Amino acid sequence: MVNLMHHASSFDIFDTILTRQVGSPEALFLLLGNQLKARSLITCTAEAFARIRSAAERRAFNNGGGLDSSVDLKQIYQEVGFVLHLTVEEKRKFLEAELSLEQSLIQPIPEGVALLDLAREQGDRIVFLSDMYIGTEFIRQILTRHHLVQADDRLYVSCDYAQSKHSQKLYQTALHQEGLTPKSVTHCGNNCWSDIKMAQRSGIKTKSFEQGNLNRYEEVLETYLWETEGMSSAVAGASRLARLSVPTLPKKDAALQEVSASVAAPFLIGFVLWILKRAKKLDLKRIYFLSRDGQILVAIAQRLIKKLDFDCELLYLYGSRQAWILPSLTHLSEETLANIFPMDNVDVNLRSVRILLARFQLQPEDIAPSLLSLGLPPSDWERNLSVSENQALRDQFLMPGLIQDKVLAQAAESRATMKTYLRQCGALSEDSVGLVDLGMGATLFHALSHVFSTEGLDPPHGFYLGLRQGVKDSRFGMPEIYLQDQRHDLGFLQAEGLVTMLETFCSGDHGSVIGYQKVGDRVEPILTELKNQRVLDWGYDLVRETICEVADRLLLDAQLINPEANLCAASLAVFNLFWTQPTRQESLALGTFPMEDGWGKESVSICLATAYQWKDVLKHSDRRHWWHHGAIAQSSISVKWFFKARRFVKLNLQVLSRGARPKIERGF
Repeated sequence: MVNLMHHASSFDIFDTILTRQVGSPEALFLLLGNQLKARSLITCTAEAFARIRSAAERRAFNNGGGLDSSVDLKQIYQEVGFVLHLTVEEKRKFLEAELSLEQSLIQPIPEGVALLDLAREQGDRIVFLSDMYIGTEFIRQILTRHHLVQADDRLYVSCDYAQSKHSQKLYQTALHQEGLTPKSVTHCGNNCWSDIKMAQRSGIKTKSFEQGNLNRYEEVLETYLWETEGMSSAVAGASRLARLSVPTLPKKDAALQEVSASVAAPFLIGFVLWILKRAKKLDLKRIYFLSRDGQILVAIAQRLIKKLDFDCELLYLYGSRQAWILPSLTHLSEETLANIFPMDNVDVNLRSVRILLARFQLQPEDIAPSLLSLGLPPSDWERNLSVSENQALRDQFLMPGLIQDKVLAQAAESRATMKTYLRQCGALSEDSVGLVDLGMGATLFHALSHVFSTEGLDPPHGFYLGLRQGVKDSRFGMPEIYLQDQRHDLGFLQAEGLVTMLETFCSGDHGSVIGYQKVGDRVEPILTELKNQRVLDWGYDLVRETICEVADRLLLDAQLINPEANLCAASLAVFNLFWTQPTRQESLALGTFPMEDGWGKESVSICLATAYQWKDVLKHSDRRHWWHHGAIAQSSISVKWFFKARRFVKLNLQVLSRGARPKIERGF
């Protein structure tokens, strides 16, 4: 008899209504292997067990008649037991351990749940269909635990019917037993074959739910499952859960959210986990995350440290080149001037007398006689200096006289104020402390170390992203580095554009720190602006919330995964995919970011990427911090073809110069 109810909605379960905290089933098996190893239930490695478990599943279906069979988890563990020579009791323990772990890792998908709730509100009959080796009773328990199933909902699970969605047969059985016509049913699921093609062949209307699948970045993370001991899969799972936490967003926000969750968060989480690991080993009492990059890093660290067996105070420290380099000066030399008044000053448009002296907290009026002796009257204080004038002014800083006296006096005054601020924050103490900076030059590490030395204190333990070429060793030592040492060609060097991306995602919601000032009995940072409004208007709140959501969702149980696994290779592979092959929507969303360039009030703002115009191409124009691939993604087809042709010619000229055959490329 045909059901008289006007409509029914059927739903796939896994990666549509529910998903796991890890990226793939194989990751679950690895976590299970770690758990069994910790309980001394297996003698092989966790990875070996995971591979045996995966192979056993394939073999069980091959031996049992394929997907349209009654193969269930018990049969799979018969195959596992055959390989590992398990007793009946051991097979039971393994099976129960997998079910328990499966249940603990399952999380609802808000958007999928919203579709389910909407169907209920519309009065639809609810049917669940799943191709799964775990039976109906257990799946109903999971759905009940998350308040997703009602008493009159029906469940059709392949292993209990010896039929699958994959072959279309499970749909036909469900229609028959429910007394439904195909046209009265809409099925929602994530698999393009079993949930869409097969349902449509059965005459059922479909609704694709691909959001629950791993995106292209999460799939890359998943490929590093084994070498990260499950950690990259946990990050992939957390990324998926974070981007699924907000059901519907406008296109720009959706792109920001996805890149934040799947590109930025994996890299930053890997960096922070490394910092916490090293801090624990060094027994540090406090870790200071330097503004503004450190704002998102300390937020991540505060979330992750709760999941680790480690107690350390995590603090946000206001500082910058402009705020710290001057106080670190106790004498003037070529070395000490290098970071505050470089000889090869590249900021050609920011080279006026007033701008240069501002770095030393001086006004031209303070040293007017010396400037006049250099042929720089007040009428010349606002214009950009020539190279020779710039050099002549710099030379005056190295000679005894008015300028040097003024600079050192101002440095001493600034140092005293800075020390008061550091004492307030607990930094100037005998305790071992750490300093975190995303920089590549160790400039601020050395500046703070110099200030510490004036108090007779050892330098902090520095934690840096890397060190660029040309950075010289210091008497204060060098910070530890996470990613790359360009000075010695060590580490993960293929990371074009990484620093630019990190400046984007670690911007901070306040302006630059340009110094410190006394406010009552306290010292407070002086900011160029209380709110970094341009960045907030761009969408930084969403970026920060998404990255923090990934950290919140991240599984860090040391019995299941290795929180100390290195994520450099995995997160860099993800970043390189994003940076060199962005989608147009990603480029449009990220390209509008107002990149800040310069010192404090001297800084200027430029867009990260805008479309190339033919005038740019013909003039070979370029910009600082330019995201070339992002600009191409926004550009017209004709401009894209130009760059493709230019790359083709350049590549084949290189090939021909080596006497090899030319190459043919496809795509942009």
